[in-house]
Amino acid sequence: MKVQPRVIGWLLALATVVTVTINQRDVGIARDEVVYFSAGTHYADWWLGLVTFDHGFGGDRIKRTFEENHEHPPLMKTLSGLSHRVLHDKLGIAGELTAFRFPAAVLHGVLVLLVFTMALSLWGLAEAVIAALCLLLLPRALFHAGLACFDAPIMTLWFATVYAYWRALVTNAKWPWRVGVVFGLALATKHNAFLLPFALGLHYLVVAWRAGKWRGLVQFRPRVIISLAVLGPLTLFVVWPWLWLEPIGHVQEWLKFHMTHVHYNYEYLGHNWNAPRFPWHVALVTTLLTIPVATLAASALGAGVWIARRKTAALEHAPVLLLVLSAGASLGPFFLGSTPIFGAEKHWMPALPTICIAAGVGAVWAARRAASYLAALRPIGEAVAHLPRSIPLHDRIAVGLVASTLVLAAATETFTAQPYALTGYNALAGGAPGGADLGMNRQFWGVAARGVLPEIAKQPPARVYSHDASPAWGWYEKLGLLPSGYPDAGWEGSGIAQSGLALVIHEKHFNRHDYLIWNAYGTVQPIYVLRADGVPIVSLYRRSVSVPPNK
Repeated sequence: MKVQPRVIGWLLALATVVTVTINQRDVGIARDEVVYFSAGTHYADWWLGLVTFDHGFGGDRIKRTFEENHEHPPLMKTLSGLSHRVLHDKLGIAGELTAFRFPAAVLHGVLVLLVFTMALSLWGLAEAVIAALCLLLLPRALFHAGLACFDAPIMTLWFATVYAYWRALVTNAKWPWRVGVVFGLALATKHNAFLLPFALGLHYLVVAWRAGKWRGLVQFRPRVIISLAVLGPLTLFVVWPWLWLEPIGHVQEWLKFHMTHVHYNYEYLGHNWNAPRFPWHVALVTTLLTIPVATLAASALGAGVWIARRKTAALEHAPVLLLVLSAGASLGPFFLGSTPIFGAEKHWMPALPTICIAAGVGAVWAARRAASYLAALRPIGEAVAHLPRSIPLHDRIAVGLVASTLVLAAATETFTAQPYALTGYNALAGGAPGGADLGMNRQFWGVAARGVLPEIAKQPPARVYSHDASPAWGWYEKLGLLPSGYPDAGWEGSGIAQSGLALVIHEKHFNRHDYLIWNAYGTVQPIYVLRADGVPIVSLYRRSVSVPPNK
């Protein structure tokens, strides 16, 4: 029985949701998530109260609810809160952490489906399957997709906007209004959605000019532009009650917050960066060292195919140009040197779908070239080596072999990096050890602290200096990942002074914490070091009995 391509796409999407959901179970809690858990629960309760007529549209209630974490748009927080209320509180089919994170997992499945669908429409089934699998098998994207944060979801909503825009150009039916709504949802997910109009606008100018020169700029699919300009902001306004109170002022406040955002510490090539000017090549190098090597190689081939066929195989409405501009708009600001570095690849993840689609195109091209080359050599082989005529040289077999090799290689790099994917680097870098030798960042948000919780539980109860994991400490105890009797001791020097156990999460700018602990504890020897592929990521110390903690 022949399986319909659409069914294959949905199965890949389902496999993605399941994979992300399973993978996140071992991933520690990011400190940002704690804030989003709280805000999302309150947002969800407000919406549930509104639809059940428990309250109305009162401004005071809106202010009390949505003032919390109002510097970030509400969509993912609201969905996380609703998921928690339904899957955990009402149905009881998911743990608290999984329930909060489930919407992000679902959106990652949607992204895989959209990538599959677009690649299928433009190139074919083989390219679509490989592109979708390459996207699923990205170590860091898989990691981020399992967090109740915004970085993986904006990749989905960004690409969904690109896809809806492309469909609006191709069909000019129901899609023009959809592109505006999807763009509004992207705006309601994360602020870098404001970069999307640069890609879409430039692409529109090119295809409109092709369609009718100066007249085309006015008459070619004007509903698409109107939808983006009108329905986009309107959708953002509808889903964010905080804007209902003072739309202009609160939008200005939101944008100002991110334009003047604090520069986080980030280790790159052995140096700790926390102020401009930043290296222009950080996005390029980090991308090259974190995507599986097989995927990179296939995408380079795909890019070559696109370049070689730009004249002879130009597709209607320039979809390749659209994909390239989409990636460029995401990556571009990081080449300027003055953009804040917030933690590497998570801020230009919308470039990844383009890379994966190129990988699908490149892998199939390479397989078919290999098949044709071997077919040409077969007569020689038959004469010289007496090879049988039944040697399988069909394109499908060649594509299957290449795809299997690519997927296996990508899967190996992806799953060996979990659950500490931010420490992992690809084979080009030399894996996690090579990344550490190059002086690349090992982690962020205190996530890796979860790995030392079993070791802490083996020690006599004591206050714990939990370092960068402090915001999540109460959640670890609430979820049963840490028994009672190990309360957080507090922050910095006073916390270390009152603690009996202390952990240090290894980032370059945190090195001073080791010295503080050595001085306070009377020892330089950790009792346990959590490692990822041999790379130290968290050290756990126990106070010397000769140096009692401060009371």
